[in-house]
Amino acid sequence: MIFAAALAVLPSCAATKGSAIRSAAPRPTGVAPTITTVLAALDARDEALSRFRAQARLDYKSPQESFRSTQVVVVRAPSSARIDVMNPFGVSYTVTSDGTTIYAYDRRNRVYYQGGAQLDSFRKFIGIPLGGDELASILRGLPPALGRERWAAVEATEGGWRLRRRLGSGGMLQFVVDATTLVPRSLRIWDDPSRHEVEVTYDDFRDVDGVSVPHWIGADFKDGSHLELKYTSVQREVVLPESAFQLDPPKGARIVNIDSEGGGAR
Repeated sequence: MIFAAALAVLPSCAATKGSAIRSAAPRPTGVAPTITTVLAALDARDEALSRFRAQARLDYKSPQESFRSTQVVVVRAPSSARIDVMNPFGVSYTVTSDGTTIYAYDRRNRVYYQGGAQLDSFRKFIGIPLGGDELASILRGLPPALGRERWAAVEATEGGWRLRRRLGSGGMLQFVVDATTLVPRSLRIWDDPSRHEVEVTYDDFRDVDGVSVPHWIGADFKDGSHLELKYTSVQREVVLPESAFQLDPPKGARIVNIDSEGGGAR
């Protein structure tokens, strides 16, 4: 993974899976909310967190490697995201996408990458097997793939209300919202040939200008990798120019087109 190689100079660690996860809330009683009510609440959160900037600490562990980094995360709905990896001297690595193209620059090795914003590209550059729209949703504490069709009935479960949706590609999306606030607490995607299986948990909710925002995100992937993202500060409704999600090749950098056969460089 290119991202891990760029972080090779940072101390490795073992992520402590679930260290911040709260005790599960009890199963709710009473009448379940309608699907329309839950989706309306999530749409309101989506709008409130549509322009999002945070400082974060990442712990990542896979069967092959582990690392820790400090990051600046910037997201604009529906599918734009930028991650700047910081070191004591400034930015060491940048990966950003405007939803169509993904760009990355490894400053230590002076290598610039560019290509289509495909699922495999995100996996290659940041080790997260998700597409751009899914990544942008999860970073903001939201479930992805919220269509208006193919929903099963809302059910009570440990921790809140559970919703399930059959995705258009055949897989399943399941998520749990808080029984009182309808804030997302966890989600899972599985059996989808076009996506990678993932389980995500949200915790450490704090008020950010009137919106409850998770400051801890844990994710587990089918390949055995696990990450924990801890936000140390969050801003919403920030002004984000289009250039924030694009990256021109720096002068003198080696340029790699990741879409060409073999990722050819020039």
